[in-house]
Amino acid sequence: MIFTNSNIILLTLITVFALLTVYFIFKKDVDIEEENIEEDLYSLSYLSKGIRILFNDILNQNINELYLSKKETQKREKQKARLNQALRSCAQGNLGEKEFVKDYIKELLQNHLSINEVTIDRVIPFNNKGKLTVQDKFEVLLYQYKKKYNYDAFERLSSKCGFEEEKTNEYGVHYEVTSQDINRFYNSYVGTLSFVDKLEILTQRIYQDTYGFSVADEIRDMKIDGISGGVSGVSTRQYNYLEEILQSDDITQSKTFDSMWVFLHGKPIHLSFLSFKTMSELIRVCKNLYRYDNVGHLTSSNGYKLNYLQDGSRVVVVRPKLTSGWGFFVRKFDSAKQMPISDLLTDEGNEKVIELVKWGVNGLLNIVLSGDQNSGKTTFLKAMIQFFDQRFPIRTTEQEFELWLNNMYPHLNVMSFRASDEVSIIDAINLQKKTDAMIMILGEVASYELASAYITLTQAGTKSTLCTCHCVTTEDEIEYFRNAILSSGTFSNETMAEEQVAKSINLDIHWEKSSDGHRYISHITEIIPLPKDEAWPEDYNECLLEALKRMARRNTYITRDIVVYENGRYVFKNSLSNRSVEKICKSLSPEDKKQFLSFNNNIVGG
Repeated sequence: MIFTNSNIILLTLITVFALLTVYFIFKKDVDIEEENIEEDLYSLSYLSKGIRILFNDILNQNINELYLSKKETQKREKQKARLNQALRSCAQGNLGEKEFVKDYIKELLQNHLSINEVTIDRVIPFNNKGKLTVQDKFEVLLYQYKKKYNYDAFERLSSKCGFEEEKTNEYGVHYEVTSQDINRFYNSYVGTLSFVDKLEILTQRIYQDTYGFSVADEIRDMKIDGISGGVSGVSTRQYNYLEEILQSDDITQSKTFDSMWVFLHGKPIHLSFLSFKTMSELIRVCKNLYRYDNVGHLTSSNGYKLNYLQDGSRVVVVRPKLTSGWGFFVRKFDSAKQMPISDLLTDEGNEKVIELVKWGVNGLLNIVLSGDQNSGKTTFLKAMIQFFDQRFPIRTTEQEFELWLNNMYPHLNVMSFRASDEVSIIDAINLQKKTDAMIMILGEVASYELASAYITLTQAGTKSTLCTCHCVTTEDEIEYFRNAILSSGTFSNETMAEEQVAKSINLDIHWEKSSDGHRYISHITEIIPLPKDEAWPEDYNECLLEALKRMARRNTYITRDIVVYENGRYVFKNSLSNRSVEKICKSLSPEDKKQFLSFNNNIVGG
């Protein structure tokens, strides 16, 4: 019995010791956890989570439980609805809603998350540049330039810091901004920051990480040509690079979520110092970008979404299986707003080229702007609109809105149409004919269907018709439009179809972009249909010779280069033909007619 009691006592002691050991172990972990929580109170992740919780509390609050007056209850309900709307649309290109949400965040940071002049440096060490990340430094630089230059900030920063300067590596020439560049620029150009400045920078960081487009957020808002992400680097699913990495001792291969590119002045600039940090963050940004206007879900089955944001930016988002990884492409169309046309044509001789374009537009010629992608066609087309007589109603048709002429010319009679799931682009074009249209702009002609529609519009009673296309030469352009109307069944004879195209298009303005991003008009070419009733020579031999020439003639038209870009300057080769001169003069006032004829007569060598 004594032995049994001893065992019981021993077992009891062992149990107590074990329980005490477990208690102190877990108590230590709890203390460490509480200490970590205290340390993380001023981390970006903690503050971002806190902002989300506070917003959710505001939106989920039952106002009726506060027992306020009817007037105050209605006021609170409106404020809640306003915040809810702002949170839904702030990441859809609505800059006003974005600023509204940021103002809310600033108030919550100061009143609920203990951010003040002392604690803000614990979140981002503004007073210790040695501890700032390269992203911190860039965002400080961009903020200071934005205070001074608004949405021209990135362009001004690029000009000051040389973002567009060519760099050379083992693969050749490229454009890149590295971490070393940002560190150097920060030390040279950053100024003193007040608490208000620091709060603005912190607010933007929390906003972009929570509701915006991560590191692309502020840059997307700037006046740039475009921005893209997920387009370079190694996919996390690709392991076949392991052997190459081991052979080259390179273990720092960038991933696709480290990829950020900006297009500025036609130059693709790799911002290699910026990263989305994780694939999930890149995916979040991609999903945010395409959701404006409820276009449906992006799935592995459809693979892409083509949409636009509230500010008119075009968005393309792609994902596997269609592509090797997630990526986005944003094309901005406001970078040339209010830009003088002389800024689009900067080479020697540009004044006479601009005047030629002015008379061609004002004289209601049918004009096609051709050239490669991103060569400047659409931007120049928008600038050309200023030369139309403002009494003429203008109608545009596009697959996706890109011109936004109403924003540039709010005083003009302009209505823009685009295709939808319910209304085809051809139906939209046919509808325009019943809207008092005098000037028709077709946007980008990228299919036989649209090319055929363009030729039809030139014969539909409109005064002038314009479009853009990607043809390389004027001859290719005529052949493309000829084949288009043949395939539509409008014509069955190739010669007759070609004659119709030559009669329909007056000028081809061809744009090109050099490897350094310089955009220029390579040539302005007039298309002149050959007359069917050409006079025959009276001499028999000359008549026979002329007959042989006409039989050997392949085309029903000739082309005449009016302007050619040579050695960095615009050179005039010929004046306009009598056919174009007569058409232009019909649309001009007597005074303008006199000025135009003087210009055309002295265009070569003048």
